[in-house]
Amino acid sequence: MAYALFITRNDIIKNTPLQGAIDADALLPFVRVAQDKYLKNLLGTILFDYLQAQITAGTVGSLSVFYQDLLDDYVKNTLIWYSCVEYIPFSSIQFKSNGAVKQQSEQGVAPFKNEVDYLRQNAQTNADYYALRLQNYLIAYSQNIPQYLQSIGNQTQIYPDQSNQYFGGLQL
Repeated sequence: MAYALFITRNDIIKNTPLQGAIDADALLPFVRVAQDKYLKNLLGTILFDYLQAQITAGTVGSLSVFYQDLLDDYVKNTLIWYSCVEYIPFSSIQFKSNGAVKQQSEQGVAPFKNEVDYLRQNAQTNADYYALRLQNYLIAYSQNIPQYLQSIGNQTQIYPDQSNQYFGGLQL
């Protein structure tokens, strides 16, 4: 089965602080990492594979309203922000044949590590918020999305993570 991405570069550019000058070749590998690391854990292998097959076959438009809402309102937002979480630490580094090179333009200076960590943590907070909404939607409509709770019973399957991952910090 071909590997399909659930979002595009434009989805990220339009919905995050990342700017339009980002090269798709630099960004899309992080989308795939985010899909594999985070989204597959949230959806589980069976639902993840089902949705990928629909995207690959071009039949997403014929899915029920529950799947459409799942993809458009929950999966997309979650994956956009988890892709940012993965991309941000590498955003000012390029890998060349002679090793890692820090990008510095004529108009800008690369941020300090604590600034990058701050941005990444904010992206992580956004991603976790949308992940919680995704989990709640899947649990609420699991009878309409049967692949969510299905299992094939072998050890290669990832079962959906139904734990609450969102933590906004303590306010003292």
